[in-house]
Amino acid sequence: MRLVDSMRRKPQQTVVEPTRALFQSTYGMQGNESIQSTFQSFALDGYQTNSIVFAVILTRGMLFSEATFKWRNTITKKLFGNTDLALLENPWPGGTTGELLWRMEQDVSLAGNSFTARVNNRLLRLRPDCVTIVSQLVQDDATNSEYREVVGYLYQPYGSQSGVETFYPVEDVAHWSPIPDPLADFRGMSWLTPIVREINTDTAMSSHKQKFFENAATPNLILKYPQKIQNSETIDKISARFEGRYGGPDQAWKTVVLDDGADLTIVGNNFQQAQFGELQAAGENRIAAAGGVPSIIVGLKEGLNAATYSNYGQAMRRFADLTMSSQWRSAAACLSKLVATPDGAHLWYDTTDIPALRENATDSANTAFTLAKAAGELIRVGYKPETVADALTSADFTLLSHTGAIPTALYPNGKEPGPSEVMSPAP
Repeated sequence: MRLVDSMRRKPQQTVVEPTRALFQSTYGMQGNESIQSTFQSFALDGYQTNSIVFAVILTRGMLFSEATFKWRNTITKKLFGNTDLALLENPWPGGTTGELLWRMEQDVSLAGNSFTARVNNRLLRLRPDCVTIVSQLVQDDATNSEYREVVGYLYQPYGSQSGVETFYPVEDVAHWSPIPDPLADFRGMSWLTPIVREINTDTAMSSHKQKFFENAATPNLILKYPQKIQNSETIDKISARFEGRYGGPDQAWKTVVLDDGADLTIVGNNFQQAQFGELQAAGENRIAAAGGVPSIIVGLKEGLNAATYSNYGQAMRRFADLTMSSQWRSAAACLSKLVATPDGAHLWYDTTDIPALRENATDSANTAFTLAKAAGELIRVGYKPETVADALTSADFTLLSHTGAIPTALYPNGKEPGPSEVMSPAP
């Protein structure tokens, strides 16, 4: 079944269990927002079947999972850590921060949503297509209006018919949906959704290429005889004999010997005439673009055609600054509800130890040199050194505090005048 076909299937009618009926009667049918049923189709027909989709998600996941979590001071922007981060560093027995981030990225790519629940002293990944977002209507007396507010998440790991379900309050679940679904209030949308046809086309072209080689690496052939063959059995025998001698990749490039004046005619175009490679590369590039990954980073043809060391560095910077930075920022904000946050700080991400981002070391060195010169100049004119560092780190010059003394560098000849050199005030 094609990926687009599975999206067009009509939802099946299900029997509502008593516990779910309670949620529906309490919050109303409109208060239940289910995740799109495309998760399994995207996983089976896209991620596990299409090499380009797999490569893009793999590239996103490998870089995204390299980050670590730190606290960031909201004023000075300094990063620091403490024991409150232990839940994110060891989310489940034997788990790591990288595994947590990988799961979150995988679910967001395939379902548009990631659900991470806090259960006792560990985190639990909830399969997104088994989650129903439950909301209720809230009355705003000031404006005499109503709005919806999420109150929790109903989790049915074995389907709605199993009767096995758990309700998690909203404060115990980190719901990450970086791309909002325009047709829903709370759920997100997978970046694969707009490119379903591109995925189907790429899969079809790969199948076409496979069939090409299975048929002796030649286009379709017509075998014609000058006289009409009356017996259908004779036609079948000729076809079977020709296929046995020349069919399949193992028989490619053999000389065809025909009898009884038969004529061999090629039907259709070969790969070069059909510009097969260019067509497939264009589709691959659109898949990578939807995933926010430059083609050169994934290793696709269109990216490698213009590949240079400089281009790769620029592409990696674009990938990190636009795609990954947004993902890290929103993921950290989402997970912050599951840990105790120190006063004056918020959860942030640290990319210092990521090897792929060390290509920016030269720019970082230049930036550090510029900041050092600025710090020296600010201290020279009398600002307190301890405030200079905070102001430059956060790019907030309101944090500067002056000593109150006039620095000697501002006096003529670079030294403070003596008492006899001080001019009397004018009468």
